[in-house]
Parts: sequence; C-alpha cells; structure tokens
Amino acid sequence: MPSIFCLVLYWPGLLAWFQQDDFVWLNLPNQAHGWDGLLRALFQPNAAQGSWRPLSERVFFLVFGVVFGPDPLPYRIWVFLTQFVNLALVASIATRLTRSRAAGFWAAILWVANSKLATVMSWSSAYNLALCGFFLLLALQFFLRYIETSARRYYIWTWAVFLSGFLAMETNVIFPLLAGSYALACARKHFRLTLPFLAASVAYTILHFILAPTHAPEYILHIDGAIPATLWTYWQATFEPSDLAYLSHFYRIFCPAVMAASTAALVAFTLYQAVRRRWLATVLLVWYVIALAPVLPLRDHITDYYLTLPAMCLAMLAGYALVCAWRAGTLWKVLAVALAAGFLVQALPAARRRAEWYRSRSEVQEALVMGVAAVHQLHPGKTILLDGVDDSLFSQLISQRPFLFLRIPDVYLAPGAEDRIAPHPEWGGVSRFVLPADEARRGLDRDEIVVYRVGQGPLRNITHEYVVPAVPARAEGPLRLDVADQLAADRLGPEWYGRESGFRWMPRTASLRMAAPRVAGQKLYVTAVCPAAQLEKGPLEMTLTVGGIRLPAVRFTQADVEATFAFVLPPGLGSADLDVTVEVSRTVRVGADRRDLGLAFGRFEIK
Repeated sequence: MPSIFCLVLYWPGLLAWFQQDDFVWLNLPNQAHGWDGLLRALFQPNAAQGSWRPLSERVFFLVFGVVFGPDPLPYRIWVFLTQFVNLALVASIATRLTRSRAAGFWAAILWVANSKLATVMSWSSAYNLALCGFFLLLALQFFLRYIETSARRYYIWTWAVFLSGFLAMETNVIFPLLAGSYALACARKHFRLTLPFLAASVAYTILHFILAPTHAPEYILHIDGAIPATLWTYWQATFEPSDLAYLSHFYRIFCPAVMAASTAALVAFTLYQAVRRRWLATVLLVWYVIALAPVLPLRDHITDYYLTLPAMCLAMLAGYALVCAWRAGTLWKVLAVALAAGFLVQALPAARRRAEWYRSRSEVQEALVMGVAAVHQLHPGKTILLDGVDDSLFSQLISQRPFLFLRIPDVYLAPGAEDRIAPHPEWGGVSRFVLPADEARRGLDRDEIVVYRVGQGPLRNITHEYVVPAVPARAEGPLRLDVADQLAADRLGPEWYGRESGFRWMPRTASLRMAAPRVAGQKLYVTAVCPAAQLEKGPLEMTLTVGGIRLPAVRFTQADVEATFAFVLPPGLGSADLDVTVEVSRTVRVGADRRDLGLAFGRFEIK
C-alpha cells in the first residue's frame, strides 16, 4: 500500500525528463575511453561538492546511459523501485522496533506524504539520497535481526551493507550512530558491537576530507553557533511545505499551527515515554538529528531535499506515537487523528504540486535540448547560436552544458546574452558560454553558423534576419579562444590535434594567435586538463611564450580536473595579434591512443 500510494502521489515525477545536474552525469559515457577513462569516470571525486558517490551517481548514470541512452523512463523506474524497497524496509524496521505492524504502516505512509520527498521522486540526480537510504535501512534491518537472533550471519551482512553504503553517499557515516544509539538505549549488551562501525566511519571521514576536499564556498563546513538555527530551520521545513504559502492566507496560519502542534505532541510523547523508562521514542527523535547532522554545518546551503532521510526517522516516531495514542483514551485518538489529518492536508497537495513542477521544468529543458539535437541533424557541422535565453533557462540548463551528452559541442549563446543574464561567477561567468561578436560575424559570413530563437514553442531559425549586435569595444573584449570551437581553427597552429567533445589535445608544443590586451593590467587565463598518466612521474610544468617573451612556468598537480592559471602579461605588447606558444615538460600516451599527448585545452582568455 505505501508503494502504491507513492506511485499515485509522485506520478508526475515518474514521467519527468532529465534536468539540471543530470546532464553532467549523462556525459559520463563520452568520457569513459579505455580502462583509464572508465576508472576516472567511475571514481573521480566531485571537486566542487567534495563528494565521492560511485554507485549513486557514476554507475547509475553510466550504466543506464550506455544501455538506454537519452530515454529517461528507465532511470525514473529504477528510482521508484529503489524507493519502494525503502518503504518496505521502513515499515519492517518500525514494526520490529514498536512490535506493531500499524506503526510500520503509518511510518511508511507519513514518510511518503512528506513533500520533501518530491525532489528524490522527480529528479534523477537526487538518486544518491534514495540509494543511501536503502543501504542505511538494510544495514539497520540486518543489525536488528542480529539483535533478535544472535545469528552471526546477520552481523556479517550488516558489515557488508554498511561498507557498500560508502559507495552511495558520504551520509552513510551516520549508521554507527543510528545503530549505537538504539543499542545503548534498548539493547545495551550489543552496544560494543557498534564501536567497530564507528571506527570505520571515522576512517572514511578522514580519507574523504583528504581525497575529496570541498572547493565550492556553499559546501564549506561551518562548525559554529549557526548550527542550532540551521537545525530549527530544517525542523520547521519538515512540517511546513512552503510551496503552499502562496495559495491563501489560510495556509500561512495553518502550516505554522500544524508545525507547532506536531512539535508539542511529539516532544510530549517522547518525554512521557522517557519518564516511563521507554527509550524508543527518544532514540527515534535522536535519529532525526543524527540524519541531519552531516548537513547542519552547511549553513550556506540549506536545501529541502536534505530532509529526505531525517523525515524518514521522524515518520517512524510519528507512526509509533499514532499507535500509542490509538491504544489510549478517546481524547488521545481524536488528537492524534487531527494532527495526522492536518499534516496530510497541507503536505499532500504540496508533494504533488512539487512533482508536477519538476516535470514541467524538465519538459521545458527537454524541448530545448532535443530541439538543438534536431537543429544539429539539420545543419551538420555548423555552430549553433541560441538567442533569447533568459537567466532562468541559463542557470537551470545552459550552465550544465546539456548538449555534450548528445555529442553536440558547438552550441553557444548569441552575443549580448550577458545583458539578460546575471553574472553567475559560480560557473565562471556567462561570457564563457557566449560566442564573441567578432567570431559570430566571421562565422555568419562564412555560412558556418545558424542562429535559432528560444521562446514559447519550437526553436525558430532566425539566421537570415539575425544581426550581430554592435557590442562596444569595452564589452566585446577581452577576446576568448575556445580551442575546441571549429570557428577557432584558423587561429591555431598546425601542431594541434583534432577537436573532441569540449576540448582539444596538444602535443609537447603548440601555438595560437589571439588579440592583444586592450586595457593595461589584463591577464591571460588558460584553462586545461592534465591526464592522470602525466602525473605518474610527478608534477607537469607548462610554459607560455607570449609575443616572444617567455612567462614563468606553472605546475599541474591535480589529474583530470579542469584547472585555470592566470598569467601576468608583460607591458608593451602593442595592439596587434599576439603569438602564443604553449610548451609542456613531457608527453604521454594514454591507453591505446598512439598520439603523444601534452594537455587537453579548453580556453585562452584575456580579461
């Protein structure tokens, strides 16, 4: 029944297309060339978030991408099936803990009803939360079975599932705290068996911080006085579906009232049970805090879908409280039913509406991505310019480079797009996605570019009526050269290898021409990726010679990570085009590729 309820409630999420971060993972099959490429695609940490999730992100998207390609339905079906198993596990665990099948049933129902599950049920990139929940719940199930039976095989299975959970999500480190808190309160003689789990989590945490450090500011941990406020924010969000606030003034009063009443009821129930030396309610409330603990230090990244697993713990507590109230007098039955009904009345519409919003957003993104794919087939070999992209479409779609997974690299925003889009420094600025005006004019003159207008309905070809805007010199510069762009080919020396999806390899030495700086103090920014095989013999040096002047060398120390170096340009370079020569200290051959490879380059930019 909970699975059927889940399917009916989140049906729009089952039919959602790919969206936002999905496109980064969908491009993995294009990066898994040879065994080295496959291992990097599977196990390379996410540098921005500082995360390492091979199973829930890499394996999931890589396997489904190879087998099903751009068809999203198999991805969505798999997510739903995983959540169905999770619901069965929640019901089973709550039943074992409370000795009541009704408590298990209502725990699963209330978890489904919480609108914070809408993201996981509608967005494939959030699969890590569903899979992490699966490993945590299955490990708990085996541990409880071990406590009940003392059969050693269940303890061994607990270890196997617990260790596998680290491949899904770093939140798996909380399992020893979940198992330990229950054992300490309700099965004291088994508590010592949870300490090895804790040792494994500590070891994983240390290795994780060393091997997968966080670089994005919003993912920096802050262990400070903001944690209680963050906890309170999440507690409120667990009960208050903000999506309903705009419907009427009634909900603006009703939602906080339900939150306050539910909080009072659950705390009172927990205290009452504790006074009677029944610690299960306390354990379940502590589980909620434990499940939130990994994200509480992220004060700059408070997000609703982080409540997916904490809501599961609170649902078990609520299911337990409902059953206990039902066994008490009539007053308690009425109170329990009223609170449950109040929560469901506000949560269910929000959950459904949120799933519909995700599906609607994905349809807009599908229309653009597949529209560009059709344009690419209609105009093979031509660069595609998109005109009319607004800030919302840029931030939710274009910034993720959604066309690369379909192997369409030559898609840019039309010149002047920066005027309609916020700066977005988190993605390196908007200019890296915009084709410079001079390149657009040259490409249109050579019939190498087609321009399409983005708006309501299908993409519209406006190539013959499109006029490149007269961009002032100060806005047109600095000149950026994307070496993988076919329009940049005439500025590259003959040494460069052929362009690939989003980059171009150089041998030991390569040359190019680009405009001189137009303002004193401008620097040359160079973005490249160093293959792992290059660093086996130590750091790789890169030296630039600009206008005949050799600049200080820089070193690559991180493999397979896009790195950008800023070079101070010498004075007196003049206003004519600059000759730039790039040289690396050695080359390498990767796998079956017989080319002598130096670095994989993306951009040269003066700004």
